Amino acid sequence: MLRRVADIDTLGALELLSADECDRVADTVLDLRDAWRTRSPNSAFFTLGVNAYMDLAQAVDPQASYHLCAVQTNTVLRERFGSVLTTLSAGLEEALGMSVRYADDLALPGFHVWTSSGIPRTASSSIHFDLQYQRLLTRPEYTHATGTMSFTLPIRLPAGGSSLLVWPGFVFPDDVPRLDVARTVGPRAIEYHVGTALVHSGHVLHQIGPTPTVAPDDIRITLQGHGLVVDDELVLYW
Repeated sequence: MLRRVADIDTLGALELLSADECDRVADTVLDLRDAWRTRSPNSAFFTLGVNAYMDLAQAVDPQASYHLCAVQTNTVLRERFGSVLTTLSAGLEEALGMSVRYADDLALPGFHVWTSSGIPRTASSSIHFDLQYQRLLTRPEYTHATGTMSFTLPIRLPAGGSSLLVWPGFVFPDDVPRLDVARTVGPRAIEYHVGTALVHSGHVLHQIGPTPTVAPDDIRITLQGHGLVVDDELVLYW
């Protein structure tokens, strides 16, 4: 069941994995460290998998930087996290009441991994809408998409917790001219819980929330992905 969060119509919570299941997924992610992609100058933020917002949105050669890499990383993700991906698609299908599938030509949902030194301690990350799908709309199979979706499924969190900051009154595209105003308005902090996905359209303004106190052995692992509604079917990708 998709449960509304904090009376925000555009944000829902979906319980998908138990704590033990999350521990097993986290252990597998850690076992695959050689396959992580470094995403920060200080080598403290990684992904397991490729994604549209980093590897496609601004790519000069999207085939090389995203699509071909996705073929390789999708093999690993299917082999090692197939049951999790099945649970995710089945949960979203039941909650949303529509058919859900994974895109054969796009990257599968993958993982953000923050080691202790990289876990955000202040609200200094990008304040943004999820617009990575716009590059996909140039492809014939997605050009007539009628809706978008984003999700974050926490797998392991710092002891001090982690959150998503949202500005419910600021949505894309209507409020793009008001982004300077948004920076003067305090956001709502929505706490993450292991095993429970936060689901939204991607069009509500949001930001990674801070973890003020980080222990040396903390790690932050989340399963990330997006969806496009195409012909009344939700197509999942990252």
